[in-house]
Amino acid sequence: MTKDASPITFLHSADWQLGKPFAGISDPLKRGRVQHERYEAIRRIGAVVRDRQASFVIVAGDLFDSPTPTHDTISAALGAIAELGVPVFAIPGNHDHGGPDSLWEQPFFKRERARLTPDFHLLDARVPTVAALRDRGDGPRSVVLLPCPLLRRHEPDDPTAWIRDLNFAEFGDQPRIVIAHGSTASFGTGSSTMHDDEENDAGRTGVNTIALDRLPLHEIDYVALGDWHGFTSAGRKAWYSGTPEIDRFPKSGQEPGHVACVTAARGAAPTVAVVRTGRFRWLGRETALDATDDAHGPAHLDDVLLQATEPQSPGEPGFDGCLADVRLTGTVSLVGRAELDRVIESWQARLLRLDLTDDVRIAPTADEIHDLTARPDDPIIARVATELVRRLEAGGDLAVVRQALHILHSLAHASS
Repeated sequence: MTKDASPITFLHSADWQLGKPFAGISDPLKRGRVQHERYEAIRRIGAVVRDRQASFVIVAGDLFDSPTPTHDTISAALGAIAELGVPVFAIPGNHDHGGPDSLWEQPFFKRERARLTPDFHLLDARVPTVAALRDRGDGPRSVVLLPCPLLRRHEPDDPTAWIRDLNFAEFGDQPRIVIAHGSTASFGTGSSTMHDDEENDAGRTGVNTIALDRLPLHEIDYVALGDWHGFTSAGRKAWYSGTPEIDRFPKSGQEPGHVACVTAARGAAPTVAVVRTGRFRWLGRETALDATDDAHGPAHLDDVLLQATEPQSPGEPGFDGCLADVRLTGTVSLVGRAELDRVIESWQARLLRLDLTDDVRIAPTADEIHDLTARPDDPIIARVATELVRRLEAGGDLAVVRQALHILHSLAHASS
């Protein structure tokens, strides 16, 4: 730390993607709840601002999910930002990129911003910005922000390249913070490119790629990154904050649903704390069923999901605040298949979203086969069942045959 340099505390967030459609949720009411929760996450960020006495908030790109958000989305976003009560500094990301005719240049956005959030500062030019701060005791009165906005969805060049040639001497002891959005060629101690935008191939083609190792990091006190949706370090002074409210089923090793609380000072290593802001839970489960084991029959899926969706802390939602990605394997009997379908129907109603990969095979019991093939009062079903069993034993298209037996079993018992 340089002489007389004072630390400052701020929050680093990114990838709010307000207005995201969540088209994978079919029920409109549930879809609306998930969309609305993204605004509630901003209000939870406000609680962190007050609790940690943060001086300002950085949003490192993708405040909106689209370069053409609706007027309703813009107004709701600006209203939520106004409630934070501190200056907010944001750059355009790949979803809401800047440039000519961007959403940031539209008259409606400019009017609403001026009226609702005069303390919202859009940094859409790659030039140093000295931001004056409110007096919060012994902290610095200003910081130097080095914004690296994306001016189009796919930037072929490193958006941070302009920083390499800066004359840092003129900034004195003010903390220097880089704000950028994109993938990184070096990630911590690893060497693989990492990228987290499902709709962008930057990690493969090199667009929107940030070369952290080419930045003059000795002149920089913190690098606030956006695009990777989980909270993670990208180096000694660089972090991805992740999205404040989880918006997809997390990949391995991710920690989405947080905000970074950063304390930085000129010439000192930053202190970064992860603070949870997400509420909804996106769960992944693999469950194997066994037609020969009552403990792993269809009710086993019900038990697994009941346990997974149990609130883990006060105030955490139950199953009605969960989305689940479930892969089912194993076997069930014909009766078990009908029971399993009822369990699935219940969880589709309970959860905000159920993504189901159903690889369960039907394994009819001897009693079930006899029940279908020995039906003197229903010779058609008996004849069809006998033929299906013959094909099953002959090793035909087993999946189709088993499904046909399931349908036949349902018909037989629906009419009995």
